[in-house]
Amino acid sequence: MRLFKIYAPRLIAKHVASFFKGQFEIAEQGVFKFDGGKVVVNENSTPIERQVAREVNKIIATFLVRSRPTNLRYQ
Repeated sequence: MRLFKIYAPRLIAKHVASFFKGQFEIAEQGVFKFDGGKVVVNENSTPIERQVAREVNKIIATFLVRSRPTNLRYQ
């Protein structure tokens, strides 16, 4: 489990995308779990936890879009 002392969404997204499954903690915000390369939200999570998960998952999605080639031409 990794502890982030401050909320840095891009750094957290890199951690989640590279380790794929596990958990991390943000100081004063709580413990978050991730599976399949995305942050998982429970039914009983707070609105702040849901916002963190939504933002980190959005950044991970942009990582995936940027890593895929966009101009493929088959001959």
